[in-house]
Amino acid sequence: MKTILRLVTVSAVGVAALAFAGNALATQRLSVTQSATSLTIKLSQDATDQQPAKIQIYLPAGYTANTSAAPGTKIGTTTGVVIARDQGNIDLPLTGDVIVADPAAHTKDLCSPGNNLAVWILQLSVAGQTINLPVYLNPTATTEAGLGSAKLAVCLAPSDTPQGSPGRSAFGAQLKTATFTVNNVFTAPAGSARWESLWTPYAAGNGVPNAAGTVEARAFVGPGAITLAGRITSKPKRVVALSGKVTASGVGIAGATVSLLLNGKARYTKKTSNSGAYSFRLQKKKGSKVTTTVFQSKVTVAERDVTATGCATPAIPPIPCVSATQGSFTATSKKIRIRI
Repeated sequence: MKTILRLVTVSAVGVAALAFAGNALATQRLSVTQSATSLTIKLSQDATDQQPAKIQIYLPAGYTANTSAAPGTKIGTTTGVVIARDQGNIDLPLTGDVIVADPAAHTKDLCSPGNNLAVWILQLSVAGQTINLPVYLNPTATTEAGLGSAKLAVCLAPSDTPQGSPGRSAFGAQLKTATFTVNNVFTAPAGSARWESLWTPYAAGNGVPNAAGTVEARAFVGPGAITLAGRITSKPKRVVALSGKVTASGVGIAGATVSLLLNGKARYTKKTSNSGAYSFRLQKKKGSKVTTTVFQSKVTVAERDVTATGCATPAIPPIPCVSATQGSFTATSKKIRIRI
């Protein structure tokens, strides 16, 4: 049945600017996206940042890991970009698979010596070369337990030591971005979660890890939501008011674009206010038949920088927290029916 409703007021909405905060000397970033079957972790930093010697990513409490896959099993994929310092600082894309390794074959690895719960190999292809980069999974203990229930660790080769130096990265490759996705491995708990990561860079030019330069980067993952309520404000004029709020982990999202669906079709959009609120006021066309209209709202929110609030309290002072992200989400409200 055709519905004839028009938007009768378009009010100006104040939108908070999403400023990117952070430390000018360190811009490491962690992003996490979790679905029912897959986990994606993205690491990134600026070209001016020093090559990380070691990155440790802590899984929030409540996450469980399935480590039963046999060695040789493909459990995911990886992509990214490195900066080739030896080739004029050009960007080189990398791609590869995530393959399960036998932990017994990696007990002497300097990055994570001893018995590891799981070891996965990133089989990276970059500029015609294949590089096998191990990722180690282990439960945390003692003071680290406050950062998460388990951690992933990866070590990179130095990129700015003299060419020909032992252990130097191929092409003088320096991390720019890396995305790591595994399937049917991690199960997330209900509700929101905060991921922590610690980045320890190399000292400039000598290939020695600089512990004093360690920084923290965070990622918040939580259920996004959108609400919708409606009522007739004037029966004679056939006016209906609709309103709701967009939130992530219970916090209102400013500047999100909300689509209003009428009988399943998107008809109007509005931006949310500083508190995450939005509203529509619609009027039925004069002389049209009285019908029941089904209203629903939908929103897709991109990943956002929330460093100003997300890094307010560092996890391990004096290590600085330099960035925090809030994950992307798509949410749809409940349907409401109004006869007008």
